[in-house]
Amino acid sequence: MTRMEKTGLYASLVILLAVLCLIVFSKNGLLDYKVLRGKERAIQDQIRVIDLENQNLENEIQRLKTDMDYIKHVAKHEHDMAESDELIFKDKSARKKEIP
Repeated sequence: MTRMEKTGLYASLVILLAVLCLIVFSKNGLLDYKVLRGKERAIQDQIRVIDLENQNLENEIQRLKTDMDYIKHVAKHEHDMAESDELIFKDKSARKKEIP
């Protein structure tokens, strides 16, 4: 190999190495791409969780519109309501412990 060929080979290798470094380390390079893919996966997981919550809320809304037994259950357990033929007994000793 002549000196000119060696110089051309080394110059080509340096240019190739520089281009590879730009591809990997530059803005919007492979490293940034990998980070963005991880963020995308995390956001997709959040979307799946929120979609499931939305579906559960839609089901509950539908039940509250149509299912009288469910409405009674919610009124009784979440709002401390009772039907006309029911009696409610409250433990006063538990209330005394809460109030200083």
